[in-house]
Amino acid sequence: MTSQSDTRSSSIAADTHATAFPWRAVSAAWLLLILVTLPAIQLTGPSAGSLAPVELMRSLLFLLGIYSPWLLATPGLWRLCARWPLGMGSDAQAAGKLLTAGICIIPALSLMGWMFGYYLSQLALPRALPDSWLHAVVATSLFALPTYVAVIGIGQALTYIRRYRRRGELLAQAREQALRARLNHHFLFNALNAIGALGYRDAERADAALAQLGELLRNLLQSEPFVALREEVAQAMAFIELQRLLQQQPVQVQLQASADAWDARVPSLLLQPLIENAVRFASTSDTDDATISLQFESHDDLLHLQIRNPLGGAAAGMGIGLQASRERLQAIYGERATLHAQRDAAHFQVSIQLPLASSEPSA
Repeated sequence: MTSQSDTRSSSIAADTHATAFPWRAVSAAWLLLILVTLPAIQLTGPSAGSLAPVELMRSLLFLLGIYSPWLLATPGLWRLCARWPLGMGSDAQAAGKLLTAGICIIPALSLMGWMFGYYLSQLALPRALPDSWLHAVVATSLFALPTYVAVIGIGQALTYIRRYRRRGELLAQAREQALRARLNHHFLFNALNAIGALGYRDAERADAALAQLGELLRNLLQSEPFVALREEVAQAMAFIELQRLLQQQPVQVQLQASADAWDARVPSLLLQPLIENAVRFASTSDTDDATISLQFESHDDLLHLQIRNPLGGAAAGMGIGLQASRERLQAIYGERATLHAQRDAAHFQVSIQLPLASSEPSA
């Protein structure tokens, strides 16, 4: 039976495999270690104190050979860290597995590294294989223990960071989904109440409104988390058509959008609660022209959405839809998106600014 810890570890390992290995950064780190170690090798090696270029080259080639197996083994060692992560409730077991693996890995890498380093150094200055080469390999294995610990430590740190980020992404997704469901329930509750009231006055219009509501709900259930702005606007216009069937006073819409804004990806159900709020105000307005103004523009890599409507007799307040929309944008985009609401003597306006993208945002 697979334990919960093993399941979580497997999930982390899968995330690690899906990430491209940073060969350039890792190679640069190992090269830096080689350059830092070079003076010590030059001062304590067979040619101690010699600064002859050939001796320096020999030491450099030897170190390159020593650490080459470690460089190639780094991805595998980090996979072990992802497979047996610390901080998951079974630290002793994970540490024991990593230690056991190290007992086998360290001598193997040391032997390969020493032999490769020796033969590589022959390119600069040929020398006979020393009789004590096995002793040198054992000594190299002992000195390689801190190297193994360092590589494993870095791998564990990267695994923790990756796990922390993934947890944040999942929490943000769960919060966004909860807010989206909250908006759906809010919309459905209001629409059904309005259709029920309309049924007493005009049964035919109530039937048409119920059919329109069914189409809206079908689209809501089939919608993706992110859609093109044109799809979101089409859904919003369908909602306005439903409101026209439900309201005594028809609501007019003035739409203005720049050409490059239509394909921008936005969270689905972004406009509908704001349009619902605008219709609520506009339908109770005393003005002859109860027009809702929608303006969408893109510039400076930002998408600007503006919804403006006349004030009416609706109760003052931001409403659940506006507050949930603000929280949802915060969960998806963080500080990169803003939602501002303001009112004057005759109008209420909502302005949204979010990153312009043709694909879903990354966390």
